[in-house]
Amino acid sequence: MHGDFSLTYPAEKPVWMARLARSETSADVMEVVREFVRTHATLWGSLPTDCQPPPFTVADDISRYALSLCRKDLGRSSRAAANVRALASFFSEASHHMATVMATRAPAFRFFDRLS
Repeated sequence: MHGDFSLTYPAEKPVWMARLARSETSADVMEVVREFVRTHATLWGSLPTDCQPPPFTVADDISRYALSLCRKDLGRSSRAAANVRALASFFSEASHHMATVMATRAPAFRFFDRLS
């Protein structure tokens, strides 16, 4: 089944995007990401070592992983490349949502509030 991830992901993408959209905190987003990784456990063995997901312990792990997937060039391995593109799609969306959640939860910084 892991070889067909790029074909099956478009059908499941709305479910994952809805779960991300319902995430109100960075911890919620992180939990959706971890669940995504657990749900697709069989996929990871089919990917190159440098495409394996990190443990996702801090928010920046999501954006770093998304960027590394977007930059990955798998050359002639079209199946692996399609899978990596599908993964990059999810993790890019997760990274964007994490940034949005963190921005809305952060206290507003006003330039003139700093101490002189």
